[in-house]
Amino acid sequence: MDKRVLFVNEAPENFLITAMEKSLESAGYEVIFAQPHPKEIKSISNLPKIFLVYLDGDETRYNATLTFFESLIKADQDNHLFLIGNPIDIENSYRIIDKDLITKAFQRPVNTSDLITQLDIACSGYSIDSTNGGVQRSFTGSEDVNKKTIMIVDDDTSFLRSMQTSLSKKFNVYITNSGLNAVDFLKERKVDLILLDYEMPILSGLETFRILRSEQMTIDIPVIFLTSKDDKKIVMRVLEGKPENYLLKPISPSILTQTVEDFFAKQARGETNKAIDPRIPIDLEDLEDDKPEEEK
Repeated sequence: MDKRVLFVNEAPENFLITAMEKSLESAGYEVIFAQPHPKEIKSISNLPKIFLVYLDGDETRYNATLTFFESLIKADQDNHLFLIGNPIDIENSYRIIDKDLITKAFQRPVNTSDLITQLDIACSGYSIDSTNGGVQRSFTGSEDVNKKTIMIVDDDTSFLRSMQTSLSKKFNVYITNSGLNAVDFLKERKVDLILLDYEMPILSGLETFRILRSEQMTIDIPVIFLTSKDDKKIVMRVLEGKPENYLLKPISPSILTQTVEDFFAKQARGETNKAIDPRIPIDLEDLEDDKPEEEK
């Protein structure tokens, strides 16, 4: 992960810019300053992939730089451009550079935590899929047809990042922190496997699962549940929907990757995979006994 940022601004000694620099450095980033002049930027050896432009003062001074960055992004989609400015400056910048080529625009005053989160996502290899709100992908360009495609649905951002970093080495990976986003996305784009968190706000994992099973487009997509709960009654409710597996968090990225590989291997052999995480103490007879009388 290349955690270097090219910070473009006319006044790097400005108090706010200095404060942002310290925040970025505290988050592990190396900050390289440059004036908004393409020639100066071109002269930088080993140019970072992250461009952060702080629009301040006369925004027309940044026009040539934005045009230059546009050419770099079109030539290499691993480059990311972030803008910071007031609403008018940001809107004017869209006249210079295609809005879709801007990874994220922040209005001043910027929340540095939000900025660092977005920088982390870019450095991790994510590419924002602007056509599907709330869903991000772990690759640039088109999907690799030689890889299986996975969607991870979990409201834990740090978990999403760590799992994406591991799984994207072998799979096309989409991520979202919302069951609603997942349902909307999957109406248009089918995946080979869904890793679904049980506990999520607004639309829980179980509710998301039931919706997916009710839609023709998603009824057959395999689902593996992920949860920190080892309650037998919860497990029973999940098992009634017949997911492919039920894994208990925390789980290491390497173990999850191996579990996913094992699933696809069994699928290729025509075998079912209804194994339950061995760390969950379950006696199926006990589960049956726990059912209300009217359900037996």
